[in-house]
Amino acid sequence: MILTFGKYKGRQIEDIPEDYLCWLGKPKYSGAFYKSLHSTELNWKVPLAVTIEARKILEKRGWKLNGTEWER
Repeated sequence: MILTFGKYKGRQIEDIPEDYLCWLGKPKYSGAFYKSLHSTELNWKVPLAVTIEARKILEKRGWKLNGTEWER
C-alpha cells in the first residue's frame, strides 16, 4: 500500500519508520494531533484501511498493542 498523505506520501507503508506506523495504527485517534496544511477538514482521521495495514505490519514485526500504545 502506498501512502497518499503525510510526511511519507508516495512511499510504501512497509518502508516507513516504525514510530510513524505506531501513529497510523493507534486504536483511538484525535484530529487534534494533526493539522493538515492542505485540508480544511478540522477532524481529519487516518483512513481505516491504512490503520489496519499499519497494525498488520507492526504485529508481524513483533509489536503488541497495550491499551492505546504499541510496545515491543
